[in-house]
Amino acid sequence: MSNDPRYPDDDDSESDGNKKTRLIMRPDVAEGASTGPHGATPPRAGSVIGTTRLVGNQGQAAPSSRPPPLKAQPARTQYVREGTVDTQDPVAGWIVIVKGPGRGDFRPVYVGMNSVGRGADQRIRLDFGDEAISREEHAFITYDDETRTFYLQHGGKSNLVRLGGKPVLAPSVLNSNDTFRIGNTTFRFVACCGPDFDWTSEVEDA
Repeated sequence: MSNDPRYPDDDDSESDGNKKTRLIMRPDVAEGASTGPHGATPPRAGSVIGTTRLVGNQGQAAPSSRPPPLKAQPARTQYVREGTVDTQDPVAGWIVIVKGPGRGDFRPVYVGMNSVGRGADQRIRLDFGDEAISREEHAFITYDDETRTFYLQHGGKSNLVRLGGKPVLAPSVLNSNDTFRIGNTTFRFVACCGPDFDWTSEVEDA
């Protein structure tokens, strides 16, 4: 039933969400308005001038016009190394500083051709403070895994590379425990690979 005592027969509790809306004009406005615009007679107070019907699913949020959020992508990791130095190849040997700046330190020698210099992009970086070593390609140390042989080669710089006290003017075989000099630094070469072992060999359990 209606809560308005003036309209006891109106029922506001219609089912299925269908409700009527009644316009009730204020008496002071109804009395003062004898005619409407263009001479039309306005509706009397309390007249029903229209109905409103609620449709759709009530109480639910309207669908959003925004696109659905993107699905989360699985996290990926990326390996970043300094410059272009490749540290993923197997180690074929080491050079150990026995005289000069950095004495007692060492650097790995990898399978294949290794550029030697002070720069960060060198495969064998000699950044011990010896300014007589060129920044790039002062020398090359190469391990040929087919013949299992090491070679020492000059890089074409003004400062010579010396092996056993003699200048290296062409690729020379480098044997384990040989000493050579680049700049003012003397190195001893220690081989890991060679006639008795190579990374292509099968190794028995110790």
